[in-house]
Amino acid sequence: MPFRPTPGGNKGKGFLELWFGRDEANEGKIRPAPYLRLVAVLPFLIPLMGTIAFTHSAYEMMPLFKHAMFLFAPAMQIFYGNQFIPFVTFFALFLLVVRNEKMPYFVRYCTMQAILLDICVMLGGLIMQYMPIFVMVSWLGEWMELAILANSFFALGYSVFNALQGLIPEAPLISEAVYAQVQEARQQFIDEEE
Repeated sequence: MPFRPTPGGNKGKGFLELWFGRDEANEGKIRPAPYLRLVAVLPFLIPLMGTIAFTHSAYEMMPLFKHAMFLFAPAMQIFYGNQFIPFVTFFALFLLVVRNEKMPYFVRYCTMQAILLDICVMLGGLIMQYMPIFVMVSWLGEWMELAILANSFFALGYSVFNALQGLIPEAPLISEAVYAQVQEARQQFIDEEE
């Protein structure tokens, strides 16, 4: 049956609005310039490399993702080659981007979300490292790694997809923590649009 518009020209609710509610963070906002979208996507490479590093045995169950591991292997060797590089990168992103009020709000928000996603990936990796060895090598450990891989790839894909569109990626729980860190600039962002 073809789509019939409702009287008055109202299209009704879309799929995303039906499932996730209204997108109040992006409603009526002017989308950032394309170069800002690309800059906002760059910090998401860090949790992506963390996901690849911490879930290495999940690739045996899903060999398609082995190509992602080989694609990012040189960057991962540089990033994880020294124990201070991730530490310095975290503080550099947090202090020079997230806390810098001269940076656009969109870039700051996406950077803070990438930092929090990386922390979530690291927590999943730490939990897996400190599990008893008989659990890690069993089917339960493999499925837990696969769940961490799937969840983190889904969260990263969702965030990158929205950031490339110029939309603020709203992820449950993580967005609340991001707003707490970037809150003072949110009001400034709203005032600039009005």
